[in-house]
Amino acid sequence: MNARTLSSAAPLDPQVRAERPLTILVAALGGEGGGVLTQWIVEAALHAGYPVQSTSIPGVAQRTGATTYYVEIFPVPQAVLEARRPALRPVLNLAPVAGRIDLLIASELLEAARVAQAGFVDPVRTMVVTSTSRALTNREKGAMGDGREDAARLLDVLVGHSRRHVGFDMNDEARAARTVISAVMFGAVAGSGLLPFDRSHCEAAIAASGKGVEASLAGFERGYARVAAGSDLATAVPAVREVRRERDAWPTDVADMIGHGVVRLIDYQDRRYADLYLERVGRTLAFEDRLDPVGAHGHALTRETARFLALWMAFDDVVRVADLKTRSDRYARIRREVGARDDELMTVHDFFKPRVAEVAGALPPSWSRRVVAWEAARKRRGKP
Repeated sequence: MNARTLSSAAPLDPQVRAERPLTILVAALGGEGGGVLTQWIVEAALHAGYPVQSTSIPGVAQRTGATTYYVEIFPVPQAVLEARRPALRPVLNLAPVAGRIDLLIASELLEAARVAQAGFVDPVRTMVVTSTSRALTNREKGAMGDGREDAARLLDVLVGHSRRHVGFDMNDEARAARTVISAVMFGAVAGSGLLPFDRSHCEAAIAASGKGVEASLAGFERGYARVAAGSDLATAVPAVREVRRERDAWPTDVADMIGHGVVRLIDYQDRRYADLYLERVGRTLAFEDRLDPVGAHGHALTRETARFLALWMAFDDVVRVADLKTRSDRYARIRREVGARDDELMTVHDFFKPRVAEVAGALPPSWSRRVVAWEAARKRRGKP
């Protein structure tokens, strides 16, 4: 037993001493294949001939416990280490160390932020790759109102604490490839450019698994392409830029509500319509500041006005419903849900039966009043 280990205390030559393990932390939800992803990473490293080690902390369920996996890969092939000094092998850690993570890969935005909050993400060292999708926590789902965490604030945590950040909806990519999210995450790991070996070893690890190989490789390709191309996390979540812009321009206790109102109205119509919304909210804010100059009530009047005004100005009338039903992303989602191939025809039957009041709401005021009066007269005559 003359084998010696490679550690920071070993009297090694300067080249070996400068080399350190690549550290990868995987944050996933229960049932998403985090264990499979970790095994793929390990198998790819072994296939390429690199020393590797992994440990895991499995969660209890999708939202009752963290599911994390930790991998260390020494960036020097085992054959090279043995050639330098016979029977030499590196000592790899069993658990992640705060501030010493090279790559954080997360399947959900809040999970990535939790890891960053725990101190594992370092602004000089860590690259963060995360899905921008959300799976609501029990606390969020159980709130009496809108208990969701603010996506913009989660992004602030990740962008402010990481060296590089890439974000995209991994669930969408997995559905498009008809595979599971772990395959997309594996592609994202390979596309990060941090692995000491090329993607062929990753693809070989998937092929060696012998299960759902074709679909897994398709998901791998999508994840690889998204990260290799780059997608800045600060712009990956839809409308985050608009939320941030309004948050910087308004008092902090109303800015998030106003930001989301602007996003809704831009989608509903256009930026000019959203500016009309801001003008109306601004008048309310000026009035409230005169009544409560010290802000003792936290701009409650402006906040509630901003909330309800956004709903009133973005009323789901027949035009809006027709717009939502005819959007291309809706048909793409339906194709994914029914499993239709690209070469298959798909027919969607929509049952659309607006009432008289709904039709009147889409007409000019003079016409609308006539239609409403006609409907009222019919009801007075006992017509259904």
